[in-house]
Amino acid sequence: MNVALHALRTLGGVPRSKVRYDNLKAAVARVLGVSRAGAEAGRWIAFKSHYGIEGAHEKSGVEGVIGYFRRNYFVLVPEVSSLAELNEMVEQWDRQDDARRIGARSKTVAECFALE
Repeated sequence: MNVALHALRTLGGVPRSKVRYDNLKAAVARVLGVSRAGAEAGRWIAFKSHYGIEGAHEKSGVEGVIGYFRRNYFVLVPEVSSLAELNEMVEQWDRQDDARRIGARSKTVAECFALE
């Protein structure tokens, strides 16, 4: 759980409802059968209970967001002179993406993220 606690400190607090993760070994003790559902680890259950977090294993959702960003901003590899310049570009793209609406949703990406 050290990684999770470090992440909470880095984020400046504890999430209020859900934590999205993709095959987080500290959270999934084992995968169950054909459905590939995960049995949660005891320490993860205790962690969620302590902080009042409702866990969520949304592999496709996590991968989908990353895939969308990669396809839309990294298909042609950006030419930069430094990592700092690349980070600035990514931050700019992230701000642009915050204003995007997914499908017919009434809220923007940023508004949905704030609700989460």
